[in-house]
Amino acid sequence: MNVLGPASTIGIIGGGQSAFNLTQQALKMGFKVMILADHSALANHEDVQLLAGSLQNPADLQRLFSQSDLVVYDNEDIHLDELTQIAGSQKLVQGTEILDLVQDRYLEKSFLNDHNLNIVPFAAVVDNADLQQTVQEIGFPCILKPIQKDVGIIDGVIFQNQAEVDRYQVPQGSFILESLLDIKHEYVILVSKDWQQQIMTYPIIQLTSQDRWLHTALVADTSDSILQTEINEIAHTIAQSIEFQGLMAIKLCTTAADTLYVERIYCGTVFAASIYQALTPYSQEELFLRSVCNWPLPHLQPLSAGCNLVVTRDNLALVVAELQKHPQWQLNLIPERLEHDALNPYLGVVTILGSDYQKLQHYINATKIWKV
Repeated sequence: MNVLGPASTIGIIGGGQSAFNLTQQALKMGFKVMILADHSALANHEDVQLLAGSLQNPADLQRLFSQSDLVVYDNEDIHLDELTQIAGSQKLVQGTEILDLVQDRYLEKSFLNDHNLNIVPFAAVVDNADLQQTVQEIGFPCILKPIQKDVGIIDGVIFQNQAEVDRYQVPQGSFILESLLDIKHEYVILVSKDWQQQIMTYPIIQLTSQDRWLHTALVADTSDSILQTEINEIAHTIAQSIEFQGLMAIKLCTTAADTLYVERIYCGTVFAASIYQALTPYSQEELFLRSVCNWPLPHLQPLSAGCNLVVTRDNLALVVAELQKHPQWQLNLIPERLEHDALNPYLGVVTILGSDYQKLQHYINATKIWKV
């Protein structure tokens, strides 16, 4: 085992907010960073070097690999089809199996199904005839999504009845039709795997979504040990079955009948797990870097219960008013450069700490902005 120590250079494939967060953590741990992207907000830092280039250009990738001691990605939308042409590609200890898996909805569902994990019924769709047939098999309500997660319909098309199906024209491409669940609660669990393929799971995060943007991410002891055990077992099963080193996340949900389903897999960090930074001594970015740099992985125990509440342009004024009543609440906004993205109303989070789930629930629901 070669431990990657401070002053080593970590190469990051791709920019964006996750690369920004990962870079900040790498600098705190004493690493130098090289980023392959078209731009980076940290490019002027003395220990950060920007390689302006294309992620699909083998020559640009080769420059990154040649000048880095370790290479990572934290973005499931990138494609690394040219990696076999790169000298030193073993520096990408994460591998690409998990990346290929999370980019393809059909492949992901098939993988989960092959490992006897509970998922919603699904089928591939390429034209209207397929849609008509699979709707009869799956039933209503159902949702149609592009197989590739980074293209096509953003939120999917929901069908509640046959008349809606009859009026719809399937676009060109490949899609997946799946049952639409009546979700009671959603959960995210982070899993890391080290160089010895030893698996570590971290505190389960409960999600509550009000719409596409407005949601909460909460870590608290809800005393459901059976559910926690089942989620941890699922996380181990998935992590054991994928060849990777680093960090991944798994999203699950329960229905009104308390049936647990696996929804999807993520590679690297996820927005929901940013709550770790407030509740534990470790951020998810540090857990990521420790796992790929062969540092020992900690057992994570929350120091208190806590929740992150999403702040958007629409609720910012209400949030500021609410902060006047709660001096212990913390407002954390994202860098100003992202505030001008008209397609993304997300501005940051309010972090609330509490002694238990019931108190957090009371604080949050009383605002009438968010709910848990």
